[in-house]
Amino acid sequence: MKLNSLLATVMLLAMATPAFAAKDLGFYLGAQVNNTSVEDNIGVFDESAKGLGVYGGYNFNDSFGLEASIFATDSFIDEMDFRIAAMTISPVVRHAFTDSVTGYLKVGLVLNRTYSNDDDVNENYQGTGWLFGAGVDMSLMESLALRVFYEISETEPEHSELNDYFADISLVQYGIGLHYRF
Repeated sequence: MKLNSLLATVMLLAMATPAFAAKDLGFYLGAQVNNTSVEDNIGVFDESAKGLGVYGGYNFNDSFGLEASIFATDSFIDEMDFRIAAMTISPVVRHAFTDSVTGYLKVGLVLNRTYSNDDDVNENYQGTGWLFGAGVDMSLMESLALRVFYEISETEPEHSELNDYFADISLVQYGIGLHYRF
């Protein structure tokens, strides 16, 4: 709930700031804070946790770029240590609505690691899958931009010792990021 309020406040502040001509071409690197929800198709598991990550990419022109990210979550369950870490890579299609506001869509690959180092449970699952994302970048200064985003990913994790594990893990995350354009 606090992250929702923070997102709304940031969007209102960004709309109230003066427009800066964005330096959109080239490399960018940023950090993100997100809320990640996870659910699987085995049993009833629908939990959420806060996460942190880094992202970066290269914009080849005004409409197309390539982006990669790495993020990890806090524990999803209070009683045990259950976390997710992931790496993504995806092409990005962009559209500048104004000099300071650019929307984007991305579809790519995700490598997901679900793990627990709890004393009672020591589990480790890895999987690859698809990622879909959308967001808005708002220029705060010529080389500094604020990002509001929403991403969905679907993976099929595998366990090194369990051959009959057939869960599909769905991750939904939304959050904010801040990146610098080089």
